[in-house]
Amino acid sequence: MTALEKFGVEIFTQETIHQRITVDKPFRPENPAFLFIKSGTIKLRQHLSDLELSANTFIVTDPQSVYELISFSDDFQSRMVSYKREFISTLSLKFNRLITYRYFRQQMNVGVPFSPDDLEVVWKSVNFLKYILDSDTEMIYKKEIVEHLFSVFCYQMAGIIANEDNSSMNQMSRQEEIVFLFLNDLSNHHLNNRNVEFYAERQSITTRHLSSVVKSITGRSASQIIASIVINEAKVYLNSSNMPVSEISSVLGFSDQYSFSHFFKKHLGMSPSQYRQQFQ
Repeated sequence: MTALEKFGVEIFTQETIHQRITVDKPFRPENPAFLFIKSGTIKLRQHLSDLELSANTFIVTDPQSVYELISFSDDFQSRMVSYKREFISTLSLKFNRLITYRYFRQQMNVGVPFSPDDLEVVWKSVNFLKYILDSDTEMIYKKEIVEHLFSVFCYQMAGIIANEDNSSMNQMSRQEEIVFLFLNDLSNHHLNNRNVEFYAERQSITTRHLSSVVKSITGRSASQIIASIVINEAKVYLNSSNMPVSEISSVLGFSDQYSFSHFFKKHLGMSPSQYRQQFQ
């Protein structure tokens, strides 16, 4: 049983991250996580863009996104704190969770800078939590110790927000808010709705306006972003499962295998079977 299964939280180092994540192979994390970079660089591809993270930064990831590891430097040093949502909900945290959630949701999949001093403090608390989690020594109150140490980590991260200007959400322009809501809706509905009209109606705006705003903010059209997310979902199923292509097409909301194969080949230049053969 892993620490995540037993205690609700697990700490990964750069070595264990490398073991779990293969370069150029898309993956979806099973649980939300914080990835801290102490030294070196790592390049990730997320639904919408390529991300290069360097020293003294962190990124918030979640199971609704598909990632692809492009490369990392030889001096890459990191810690990843992965946790179950139900675990954090049981803790008696006394800060405003809503504001905290909204902030980190806005920062999702964006490299956030850390001061070296702040990172050093968080780094030490994460390492101590990892030490307790990995210890084979019998501890009567190990579960309670883990809960308190993880609470310390949560308070440290909440303290980052206290140093920000009030609520970052309120600083969004109207256009940024439209794109933010579009991406949130897309993460929840992309398996059932691939039409731009659906997402425009969700915000009571015209399809043309949504498309124009998304293009101006992201550099990509709304339809391109939708297709990219669906393709990434397909990649994950094709390279990390033995599901038949017909079953994958059904899971992704296509009417039949032919429609899925046509969609996949249109956007990737090869059939689903040809893509899968690369990893066999």
